[in-house]
Formats: sequence, C-alpha cells, structure tokens
Amino acid sequence: MPEPDGQLSEISTTAPTFVFVHGLTSNSFFWTPVVRELALLGHRSLPVDLPGHGLDASIPLSYQAQDIAAFTTGPSPMAAITVQDNVTHVIDAVRQVRRHGPVILVGHSLGGITIGLVGNAIPEAIHRIVYLSAFCPSTPDAPSAMALSQTPEALKDVPIPNPDHSLFLGMEPVSRGLIRFNLRSADPEALEDFRVTNMPEATLEQMLLVLNFGMQPEDGAQTNFADARVEADTWGRIPHSYIRLTRDNVISAALATKMIDDADHLTPGNPFDVHSLEAGHAGVMFRARELAALLDQLA
Repeated sequence: MPEPDGQLSEISTTAPTFVFVHGLTSNSFFWTPVVRELALLGHRSLPVDLPGHGLDASIPLSYQAQDIAAFTTGPSPMAAITVQDNVTHVIDAVRQVRRHGPVILVGHSLGGITIGLVGNAIPEAIHRIVYLSAFCPSTPDAPSAMALSQTPEALKDVPIPNPDHSLFLGMEPVSRGLIRFNLRSADPEALEDFRVTNMPEATLEQMLLVLNFGMQPEDGAQTNFADARVEADTWGRIPHSYIRLTRDNVISAALATKMIDDADHLTPGNPFDVHSLEAGHAGVMFRARELAALLDQLA
C-alpha cells in the first residue's frame, strides 16, 4: 500500500533481485530466456532497456526500406545519449528494486561499462556485480571499451571479420556519435561472419532470431569512448564476479584475462570470482538454463 505521501513503503527481504543491463545495439529481450529460467528457480529479475533501446528505440524508415545510403547518413536521436544517461537510468532502477531486497547487477558486453560506473556511484546499493563477458576497464592505459578493444589481447586467437562482408556499417565520428548495423541484410557471407564472431555454436536460424528480437540497428557511440574505469574505493568494495564465455570471439579469452587481472591488481583484497560457460558472445542466450543455474549459485 502506498504511504500517505505517495511513496512506497520500504520492504526488505533476503531474496535478491537480478537487474540485467544489455550490450551494444541490444535490448531487454536479450535477457528473456534467462529471466524465464531464473523465475523457475524462484528469483525476481528486472531486465533494463537503456535509453533509446527496446520500445524507446528509433527505427528509421530508411532502414525498414533497406535504403542503406539514407540510413547510414541520416540523423538519429541515439547520438545524443551519453554514458551518464545510461548510468542515471540504471541507478534509478537499482534504487527502486532495492526496496524489495538485495540487488545483483549483471551486465553483458558493453553493458559492463554502465554497471561499472553504477558500482562507482552507489556501491552500498549493490549486493554483487556480475560481468557476463563484459568490458571492465580499470587502468589508465585502457580506460574505455574502445581502448580495451584495441589492445593486443583483444585480437588474440579470434577470427577477424572481412570488412567487405559485414553487417557492420561503421562507427561514425564521435561528433555524430553513431554505430549502425544492417541487421536485415540477406548477404550470406555477412551473416556467416556475424555468426562466427558472435555465436559460433548457433545455427543460421537461431542467429536470425537474435538479430530480429534481441538487437536493434543503431546505437550511440559515446559509451564506447567514455572513461569508465572502476574505482577501488567504491566499486572495489562490491563482491564482483566474471563469467567467461569460452566460445566468445568478441571479447577474446586473452582480453577477458587482462581485464580480470587488471581489476584484481586494483583491488587485491577483493578479486574477481571467476566462472566459465561454454557459449559464444551472443549465443549465451541459448544457454539460459546453464546461465541461470550459475547466477543462482551467485545469489
């Protein structure tokens, strides 16, 4: 029941709620399979749509019509979205959910940037923070997702997609701040490159499901370039876990090791609790039962 001032009364339980943050050009639907599996295990979950994602996304008519020239040169409201917009949005969600008990904050891929900064801002509100093959910058040499993706470790032992056969339409200058993909492409070579990079264990049919339900064609670029280093005296107080995906060709095994080791050096008294799951970067959504079982252990 609402209190007289219109505020919800404080409710405290021992059961945690999982708050999920998606990655680049994704949305809350990405988490639907694991949310379902966690519900069967008795857990509450809140998959968040970051600003400009999910039902708030902008899908240009030029993209729908496959006028690729117009799509790649046209403006987009996504360009104005900053990493701080994402952080503020997730902080609000965490604070609301926390009324009902502990919060476990989970981020995938580029979502690691947002959850790390949320951890810097409100460490007291987070019971555990979980990186699912996600970016975790912690050093001056690689303070952003873009800097991490340009390290030698990022390119080690992973296939390099052919730029001529790619769904990726490019990252526009930071002044415009946009990243675009043609997810409706029927180019078999481009689709195969995307499958091998993002979900090598999946079939073409499974990959098309991910493209059409769990992704959107454009995103803002500012989060990629933002200085998002985690801080020892705030983020470093939160128990943190890293789930490595052993078939990941987006975040290589060497890059995951670098990020874990760098963060452990920052907070030697509170190192990463590391786990592994046999899955590709986006193909992990097809291992929802195994992922839910692992998250259940972390709860």
